[in-house]
Amino acid sequence: MRFACKSLAIAALALAMSATAFGQTRHKSLNYLYSISGQKTVAGQHNREPNSDPAKWTAEVKNVTGRYPGLWSGDFLFSQHDIQHRATMIEQAKTEWRNGSLVNIMWHTCSPATPEPCGWESSVQRKLSDDEWKQLLTEGTWLNGVLRSRLDALAAHLQVLEDGGVEVLFRPLHEMNQGAFWWGGRPGPNGTAKLYRYIHDYMTRTKGLSNLIWVWDVQDFASLASDLANYDPGEGYWDVLALDVYWSDGRGYTQDKYDAMVRASRGKPIAIGEFDKLPKPEELAAQPRWTFFMGWAELVFERNSREDIQRLYNSPRVVDQSEMPGWGGVSAGNLARGRPVTVSSTENGYPGANAVDGSVESRWSSAYADKQHLYVDLGSNRRIRRVKVVWETAYARYFQVQTSVDGRTWKTVRDVGNNTSLTNDITGLDETARYVKIYGVNRATQWGFSIRELEVY
Repeated sequence: MRFACKSLAIAALALAMSATAFGQTRHKSLNYLYSISGQKTVAGQHNREPNSDPAKWTAEVKNVTGRYPGLWSGDFLFSQHDIQHRATMIEQAKTEWRNGSLVNIMWHTCSPATPEPCGWESSVQRKLSDDEWKQLLTEGTWLNGVLRSRLDALAAHLQVLEDGGVEVLFRPLHEMNQGAFWWGGRPGPNGTAKLYRYIHDYMTRTKGLSNLIWVWDVQDFASLASDLANYDPGEGYWDVLALDVYWSDGRGYTQDKYDAMVRASRGKPIAIGEFDKLPKPEELAAQPRWTFFMGWAELVFERNSREDIQRLYNSPRVVDQSEMPGWGGVSAGNLARGRPVTVSSTENGYPGANAVDGSVESRWSSAYADKQHLYVDLGSNRRIRRVKVVWETAYARYFQVQTSVDGRTWKTVRDVGNNTSLTNDITGLDETARYVKIYGVNRATQWGFSIRELEVY
């Protein structure tokens, strides 16, 4: 929706968190959400326009509570002034990340059927016809071209954040189950969920962004249970499930809404994506899997007393910026998991993607020959400290670990000869590269090279 004793407890929790707790994904901030699910909730605040003052409402939280929220949120927006100041908003995102906050960015976008910049009612809330919707999702049409052009503009800003090491909770097409915005209110496989999938694939595959944590967001209507089924983009398309609580059914933070979100999340983090009226500390305690909440700009201060805001921020369950772990100390997890791979050859039925799917039950297998390779694209230059190779029975007697920044010129960073192990955990590296290759020089068996899992840290 858009309208014009605590520190010690958190420190103890941080000390108790193991590397395993953080090692579930390639995104350290997402790993953090997994680690606090059921225990803590990060306090967040959205900063609506103007983008020339992208921390206005975050500062107001500090004013009222003496604390900065642990999540900062901005918006690419749609007016001429705000589009011109998108770079200002991006710089604030970098600052917030350096300060230890989670970074959330959303996109109130102009209808693709109207020019950009645009107005609120004349464009952001302008409904598309069914024919326009079909064109929007059809490659080669004018409307599809407009969408791609606008995504290109966003991708350039998001790439700046990726280059700076900033991870983004990216929340496009928010409140997709309500019809106020041009993108929303279209249930089913060819509706809003399909557009969400298109944007996901364009930003990750076409533009190559790897710093985005995808937030699927709905609003708390009475139809929530069925909406969660009718608007689901699909298992592989979102990382966090968020609910915007505006008392749309007149009932607030009810247990049945929470239970529906938990069921739909399938073990992934859930969050309160927006609100006007605060959740009470008692409600967070009774609904412990909310990993963050995000208050909507001015509404937090218009619809809640100072005392209630302070009480929420002083709750032992609520994490502010000073209590965040800091992103330098959180493991980035396996950088190779789910990333694109290239192979020299493939034995039928054992593709290269199996080597980075997170399972040692699957495998990549090469042709029955020496001098075969597999390499993974990490999406951007990353600092590499460790490479782990889990072989199937067909392992390498002699292999090399190589890295590259461009996928063309390769540097051998480790030679492994006279190998007799099915697991090679190669530590002590200090490389910066986008690509990591396992180059099998000599086989140990009459078969090819077969890798169950390649992990990069």
